[in-house]
Amino acid sequence: MSFTTEAPWPSLWKFAQFAYIAEQYGYLYSGLDPELRDSGTPFFVFRPLPDARERSARTRERFPGALDGGRLPGMRAWPVPILTGPKARNEVKLLHARIAIDYYGALGRQRMRPWLIGIPVAFLLFLLVNGELHGTGLRVAASMVAALLIALAISRAFVRRRRAAYQRLLNRSGVRWPP
Repeated sequence: MSFTTEAPWPSLWKFAQFAYIAEQYGYLYSGLDPELRDSGTPFFVFRPLPDARERSARTRERFPGALDGGRLPGMRAWPVPILTGPKARNEVKLLHARIAIDYYGALGRQRMRPWLIGIPVAFLLFLLVNGELHGTGLRVAASMVAALLIALAISRAFVRRRRAAYQRLLNRSGVRWPP
């Protein structure tokens, strides 16, 4: 039985730590859920490994207090924040790269047309409602629209570059992703 979740933390690194811990209990990070691909929110899938029961039993034996707020597998013995231990750091780094590729890929698939139309229309409606539909108001709105659209274009370029950097990291490590 597989589990689907969106990233519950604001940090993809924390989500990668979670994925590492889930793997210790027998659930492998498998990428984005193909059924929810067009939902607008990236949903991530965890599938049980063939030896999930044995892994879970071994991990519960080695870390008996983990599920009660104790030390987690692969993490340092600090309660907050959860810090990755030296032995697990490389695996968490590779998981982070896989998750980031999936996440940035989902963001990159979002359509630009609604933004290109919606931002100017929202500013025009704002001007209309406030009675500022004159030369100065239009110039201010046009400059704000241009600034937002430029910021949107720069953010998309940033996402593409980050995704490519993570892909190079995985290629150097011998990991083929996405599968």
